[in-house]
Amino acid sequence: MTMPWEMRLVINMRIAYNLLILSILLVCIWFVYVSVDSKAYYRKIFRGILWAAVVMYINRLVGVAYDEGFLPCVEWLLVMERTIHYFLTLAIYTLYAYFIFCLVGQFHYYPRKRKITFWLLNFVMNALILTSPWTHAIFYVEDGVSYHGKLFFLLVFTRGLYAIMATVYALMKRKLMIKIFGQSIILLAVFTVIQVIEYLIYQDETLYYSTLIVNIIIFLLTITMVEFYKDGATELLNKRAFRQFIDREIGKPGTRVVYLIKLKNYEYLRQNCHEPSVMVLVKQLAEYMKEYAMLSSIYYFDDGKYGIVVRQRDKFDETAFLEKLKERFCVPFELNGARINLSLFVAMMDVSEGKINKNNFYRYFAACDDLKYKSSDLIEFVRSDNLGLDELQKYRNIEDAIERALVENEFEMYYQPIISTRTGRVVSAEALIRLKDRVLGFVSPEDFIPISENNGKILEISEFVIDSVFRFVKENNIAEMGMDFIEMNLSAMQCMDKNLTEKLQYYIQKYDIDPRQINLEITETATNFDEQRLKEQLLDVKKLGFTFSLDDYGTGYSNLVRVLEYPVDVIKLDKSIVWAAFTDRDSFVTIKNLISMFHDVRRKLVAEGVENREQMSTLRELGCDYIQGYFYSRPIPADEFIEYTRNMNNE
Repeated sequence: MTMPWEMRLVINMRIAYNLLILSILLVCIWFVYVSVDSKAYYRKIFRGILWAAVVMYINRLVGVAYDEGFLPCVEWLLVMERTIHYFLTLAIYTLYAYFIFCLVGQFHYYPRKRKITFWLLNFVMNALILTSPWTHAIFYVEDGVSYHGKLFFLLVFTRGLYAIMATVYALMKRKLMIKIFGQSIILLAVFTVIQVIEYLIYQDETLYYSTLIVNIIIFLLTITMVEFYKDGATELLNKRAFRQFIDREIGKPGTRVVYLIKLKNYEYLRQNCHEPSVMVLVKQLAEYMKEYAMLSSIYYFDDGKYGIVVRQRDKFDETAFLEKLKERFCVPFELNGARINLSLFVAMMDVSEGKINKNNFYRYFAACDDLKYKSSDLIEFVRSDNLGLDELQKYRNIEDAIERALVENEFEMYYQPIISTRTGRVVSAEALIRLKDRVLGFVSPEDFIPISENNGKILEISEFVIDSVFRFVKENNIAEMGMDFIEMNLSAMQCMDKNLTEKLQYYIQKYDIDPRQINLEITETATNFDEQRLKEQLLDVKKLGFTFSLDDYGTGYSNLVRVLEYPVDVIKLDKSIVWAAFTDRDSFVTIKNLISMFHDVRRKLVAEGVENREQMSTLRELGCDYIQGYFYSRPIPADEFIEYTRNMNNE
């Protein structure tokens, strides 16, 4: 019997429809894999949704072929087709809900118990589906026809529950996301309602799953547009998204706190380590931020800077978050085979109740970004209430002064004499940089040095210091003046600079001087980066002929064994130890023993901060080799120092 053309048309339309949907899904999959190289967790889930839909429609083609007699009427084939169909429809809705929860609420970082609870209903329903051929719970097949089982309503309820939970959750949290995503959530909710109404009226699965495909395409387009607001390296929101947040949310009720988090060591890492290795570290920190904060509104601004936005409804525990960061930062990070101690600066800006409006938020944020670091804590934390805008303005003014000094050559080298206790003659001097700005006047090194370390200008300043000191030694015959060497400070960044040896070799050749006439002064803070690398670096420099001093001994965690691990020839006792020795008997015994102890290991000692004759005489009696301090002279300009030295050494 020939099939009527109307029947053939219906069959062909059913096959064509499923093939069309399948083609659309395959194009979507292709687009997802080639459009953006994103490893974001939510993208992995979305790819899972697409593949589940592809398999579902391939299975539907098998069902159509079975219904229309293209495949033999075998009952087990129909049972398999129905089992796969119900299994995949449930999987799509569950994955959709999981996708929303992970995208909006970082659900994939939640404890395992929470995740098991989420998937539990899915597992139960899958068990009912898989056992239905025997229990008839969800469906059963008789005489080549599939029927709904007595518990089929549970499958419909479960799918609807996952869809409703995800959509309601997304609608509640839509303001946490960038504008385009919030709009797509509303559009998605509309099509979900249409999908339910269509099924209730027509009981037609074709229309039902057509709307599902529309929702998938909405998400695909939205995710693609969202990538414009994502940082490619960290998968966090970027500066564009942050500006959009400021324009939409600052000054309105709902937002509670904004955090700025900065990697203190970033400038050093950027200049001294391979860029790919640094970015690996930046990505790791991004993962810690997401895992510890459990929030969706986390931003990356480049240069090792992150932002976190906390809303009123967020269950964010500031104390727990900071404690988790501290626990991680207590352990050194591995970078290029080196173990590096890192630290963070965290600034909290309270934007609740209109405390900071849109107009001045940028000012506050920039102020937090400009703040100089005041502690060596693993996590240095400040609150906006304690910022002090006058102090911040001073900070910016000094930054401008540093920039002017570098451009207009306004830095100047001063020299503070170091006197031998044995001869009373000037045997050395410490070279100290000074800044007298045409706008601000004299700017203390205690102010501009930390700021230059924060903004990366310290390396340019250090180049000026090296060039000036080498030129001074070249132009003034210090040996004829009775001096052995000039002390020159090396910053922590310089100590770890992989090109330090080559730079010093360059200046030796440029000025044709004996490197033994330069003593390089280091501080113990340099060891906070990588002790092994520092030791190797100093040994390479020492091979050139330079000598070393350890400055500020007694202010950190110095001990004899640790000091002897470094190739230092001179130990400089910090003024705090020197002053304490004349006010406390125990401190006096300590400094006496220190002098004796370092002499036993063939190290020379310089006492810093000597301000009166009593201190000078006592230290000389104790056997301290050299004295530096205001008792003899303040740091003075080069011309005055030369005259001072000639007068002292020609007496």
